[in-house]
Amino acid sequence: MAVRGKLAGAAASRREVVRRASELLPALRARARRAEELRHLPDETVADLRRTELLRLANPDRYGGLGLDYDTVLEVTIELGRACGSTAWCYSVWSSHNWLIGLYPEEAQEEYFGPSPDVLCSSAFNAALGRAEPTDGGYLLSGHWDLSSGCDVASWAILAAVTPDQGPGLFLVPRSAYQIVDTWYASGLKGTGSKDIVMEPTFVPSHRLLSYATMATGHCPGRALHDRPSYRLPVFAILPFTIASPLIGIAQGAVDAYEERLRERIERAGDSLP
Repeated sequence: MAVRGKLAGAAASRREVVRRASELLPALRARARRAEELRHLPDETVADLRRTELLRLANPDRYGGLGLDYDTVLEVTIELGRACGSTAWCYSVWSSHNWLIGLYPEEAQEEYFGPSPDVLCSSAFNAALGRAEPTDGGYLLSGHWDLSSGCDVASWAILAAVTPDQGPGLFLVPRSAYQIVDTWYASGLKGTGSKDIVMEPTFVPSHRLLSYATMATGHCPGRALHDRPSYRLPVFAILPFTIASPLIGIAQGAVDAYEERLRERIERAGDSLP
């Protein structure tokens, strides 16, 4: 199933999507304190990311992607981080997942993207916290995972567990299969809503498992479905940038704020001169 966005027939340019991100900065700055108080992103922020199609940027093209590869996601993340660190963090995490889904078997991709290209997915990558028992057609998955950023508005989760037959891997699980436990009382980045996920033994079909072994080699099941160069690289050569890019944006935001305050001081000093 192919799903195209508003830009059907013409790929977005890198400059265009970064411009869209830049236009959101004033609103994100104004909401940053509320995000900290809510301990998750305001609904208006999530709506803005969807309205501008920035959340589709990482999607495979056949599922509403904008015709650009994953490095553009990193540039957009840095731009968003200048205004709100929590927004940049969640955007980067959600986007990395939508890119990652493109490596799963086609059946899993259809289940995930089929209802809407604007789908969101949280994650918990500590495989030691999950348990997966093989059964007919898949696995019985259970566990208690922490640090699932952006989980409140996500309709899926990628949960890590060790399997006895394929080693560690990432299971794609719908929201109906797990519970969210509010444990997120951090000193910073509160707006990421990085809460716990708890799951009782639940059946997950085998096509919703992506093993670490295939991720490490770059030979994942979905590799042949998409033309992007990033889908032919080892996953672990890309995912670390998901964490680094929000931090760069936050640092640039600090520099921006310092420069703005310094300009204001200089202007005030100039006004006081005879």
